[in-house]
Amino acid sequence: MNKYVEAIKDLDLETVEGMLKNEPKWLDWAEPTGKNALHYLCGLCVGDHAAKAQTSLDILKLLLKRGMDINSVHRIEEKGCDFFPATPLWYAYTRGRNEKLYKYLLKNGADLRHCWWAIAWYDDIAAAKLWLKHGAKIDEKPTLNELFLGSFGWKKFNFAYWLLEMGADVDVADEKGNTALMVAVKRKDEENIIRLVKRGADADRKNTDGDSARRIAETKGPKRLLAML
Repeated sequence: MNKYVEAIKDLDLETVEGMLKNEPKWLDWAEPTGKNALHYLCGLCVGDHAAKAQTSLDILKLLLKRGMDINSVHRIEEKGCDFFPATPLWYAYTRGRNEKLYKYLLKNGADLRHCWWAIAWYDDIAAAKLWLKHGAKIDEKPTLNELFLGSFGWKKFNFAYWLLEMGADVDVADEKGNTALMVAVKRKDEENIIRLVKRGADADRKNTDGDSARRIAETKGPKRLLAML
């Protein structure tokens, strides 16, 4: 690790300022995958340390003022596609969990995409509303339905039910035809069976194996699940 990255990770504002003044080339430095100082900075977890959070913001402002790209991409290899485009905003929210940084980035034109799955993982309705406030789209990619089914599968129920309020289809199914209600029945998750049924979930919709939520309850029990459907 070079001295520049070390200074960034140490939140050494004075050293970072000095290095950029003496050798402006550091502004263009990046690893072969595109990971640069912004990604390292935004990925730092400062916890509840107010002074560190403020210093991280001061360094962020410095780097952006000196011309670094607020939407620079770190290309993370990902199964099923060429790469995942990790931006400073994505790092600040998912890795650093640094509210001061991601709120600043949101206010200053950061690319709003690529964060919805992370917001779902953190079961974070407040962040979802914040992204929407700044103009993010929640009906494109991933879609509302994809997010709902994924969130429910991860047991991120606050976010999942919020997505239903936003218009997600309670009966959306995965590639095998399984719905959230089928998942809940298989888990014997009585609370969510009741909640989904109240939301209008179809207990007789069939998956690609010809099974429905009702059929799963009948064959795998316990029988009390049937009364809930």
